[in-house]
Amino acid sequence: MPVFGPGTLKIGETGSAIDVSCLINNAILSASPTTSDPTTKLCGTQRQGVTTYACTLAGNIDIDPATGDTGLFCLSWADPGTSLPFEFIPDTADGTKASGTLVVQPLDFGSSGTYGDDLTSDFEFQVLWKPTITCSGGADKGSASNGDVFPAEATVTASDSTNAAKLAGLGYVANPTTAWTAGQKITIGTYLFNWSGTAWAAGAHA
Repeated sequence: MPVFGPGTLKIGETGSAIDVSCLINNAILSASPTTSDPTTKLCGTQRQGVTTYACTLAGNIDIDPATGDTGLFCLSWADPGTSLPFEFIPDTADGTKASGTLVVQPLDFGSSGTYGDDLTSDFEFQVLWKPTITCSGGADKGSASNGDVFPAEATVTASDSTNAAKLAGLGYVANPTTAWTAGQKITIGTYLFNWSGTAWAAGAHA
């Protein structure tokens, strides 16, 4: 059964995303339904109400002002309301992920607690449109593409050349088969791999 953590939360464009995984204390993606009232037309025909969903990513995070402009805290104040891609994986062993676009709002600065407490902030970011949920069984080994997340493989025990050499034998076929570009990768359990153009290699593509 999936559990909360270890997992990942990345916010920003591929190659320059801010990884806040080690700052997150809790996080949840939720959808709140709203149903409009039914309407009656002049001819007497009644149209049923329409249900729409407002999605948010909310939780609690340690703020990171010491990282400067490269951190989420400073970004949230420098450019509030900006829309950025996100990728949220609560349990990397399971591999199910949510991705989409969220709207960054300013994080709290300070503490309502006592002296010496960690500086944390509750957050609630609006998620635009409908996020994409990629279930762990949804990615296809036979067409492994950038960003795909796969469940852990018992024989893949590290992100290194030895384990990368195992992937073809396990059925992983790169899509595309040309060399991937900087930052592109697949995730197997907690380990990253990329396609060099001729073979699987460890880590994200340089």
